Amino acid sequence: MKDKPDSLPENLEWNPELALPLGDEAFGMNSESNYDTTLLENDSITSLPYWVNQNQVLMERVLDFDVSTIRDNLDKLNRILFRINSSNQFPHTMYSQAYFLDETMNEIDSMFREGPVETPAGTVSDAGVSTAPGEAQNDAIIEGERISPLGNVQSILFRASFLISDLDSSMIPAYPTLQFQINTGLMLDLNFEY
Repeated sequence: MKDKPDSLPENLEWNPELALPLGDEAFGMNSESNYDTTLLENDSITSLPYWVNQNQVLMERVLDFDVSTIRDNLDKLNRILFRINSSNQFPHTMYSQAYFLDETMNEIDSMFREGPVETPAGTVSDAGVSTAPGEAQNDAIIEGERISPLGNVQSILFRASFLISDLDSSMIPAYPTLQFQINTGLMLDLNFEY
């Protein structure tokens, strides 16, 4: 305040919005993404990797997300917005979902209530190099009765998968080098009354 007011109201309300990044994650057909790397080995009969006979490729990563610092103010939260920017190098539509986990890795809630969100397929050159990744931005809003249970969240499990269909056999060697990347941000809409 530059000038002292004549009087203060009996009640004050402050409604700030705080935005912060949560981090970046990269998914691939590797152990870091909890992918079964034995499926990358070649079948002695077909000479193709075992994964080509699967229905889908499933990858996942865990991001630390300890809400203990805001636990005492959960009742002040109007809503939490998660923004996920994704970039998909794989030549298949990627389906992704996130789950809020407690300290024993039990699921508390999912981020996207309507189900997994899609990131369009990327373009891969004949040399097996990603030339135009598919891009998407998805927002998840947590509000109302969904906020309070988040007080027990310790981490977020991100899961990404694509269905194996219309596979171009000449591209098979490139798959272990391709990635699905996400950038996650958070915005808190708070309300304080004095």
